[in-house]
Amino acid sequence: MVLLSCSPDILTNNYPNSKILEETEVVEIPLTGKIAERKSEISGLCWYKDNLILLPQYPDRYSENGLGKIFFIKKQQIDNYLNGDKKSSLATDFFTIDLKDFSNLFQIGSGFEAVTTNNDTVYFSIESLNNGETETFLIMGIIDPLLKKISLNKNSLTLVNSKLHIHNLSDETILYYRNKIIPIYEANGDAINPKPVVSIYDKSLHFVKEIEFPHIEYRITDATSADKDGKFWAINYLYPGDIKKLKMDKDLLIEKYGIGKSHIKSKAVERLVEFQYTDSGIKLLEKPPLYFTLLKNDSRNWEGLARYNGKIKGFLVATDTFPKTILAFVKGQ
Repeated sequence: MVLLSCSPDILTNNYPNSKILEETEVVEIPLTGKIAERKSEISGLCWYKDNLILLPQYPDRYSENGLGKIFFIKKQQIDNYLNGDKKSSLATDFFTIDLKDFSNLFQIGSGFEAVTTNNDTVYFSIESLNNGETETFLIMGIIDPLLKKISLNKNSLTLVNSKLHIHNLSDETILYYRNKIIPIYEANGDAINPKPVVSIYDKSLHFVKEIEFPHIEYRITDATSADKDGKFWAINYLYPGDIKKLKMDKDLLIEKYGIGKSHIKSKAVERLVEFQYTDSGIKLLEKPPLYFTLLKNDSRNWEGLARYNGKIKGFLVATDTFPKTILAFVKGQ
């Protein structure tokens, strides 16, 4: 995923007089064990009590005795590292998960894409290919913290109502808020998705209703939990190779607020944006995006996001494969 800095830059060409915004540094947190491997393909983050779940796209890649693995790290280990104990080991543990009843969902290009929890109940979104057509399923399960086991409820498997069927694009984000399960489709730009909507489900994964979602360019690849007011942050990411696929239109956030300092010289976009859930629709809040300081010659495929409440407030983010497996901290609100 190398960026060609000498090629024309879609952002610079369209917004030559934009305000320049300061960016937040990405502080990598070293991982050890299987989850640190590039093939782990982390596709989502969320908190389960004081454990950070790191969701691999294919838990069965680490199968033992027919059971896959979903990894987690204790918050105390992250706290220790970010508070200055750089010698502390961030060892991961794992929950086992039995996927044998769902093997038909996991073809090449399919897999787990998002995770959220409510007490001991866990919800996943699954991207699946059906005769070449990309679909999203939701499924729920129960976490047993003593046995370190996730038991899926096969009767809860639910196909998400989708207006679009674009190859390799699905609902890569899932939220739990006030007994509602809220999956969010990743492509919501004006040209590619004329009328973005979100399907709302109850906590048993029964369809409730559709609500509107705002137009926003690039991809939405994961989100934090929602706070008491329904506010949540989401990853808003552009891999330069997706420019044509996503049918890029004007970036209204750049026009309104400006562009990150390192983004001027890059085709990539790595930023967080804040939304709010309401019963009538999800809205984009009136505040500037939080831009990451970019790598000079590469792009990081951010697909995991969770709030971090430590001595310094911010977010934990994780990549899916490109350019490698990364868990990192970024300072923020």
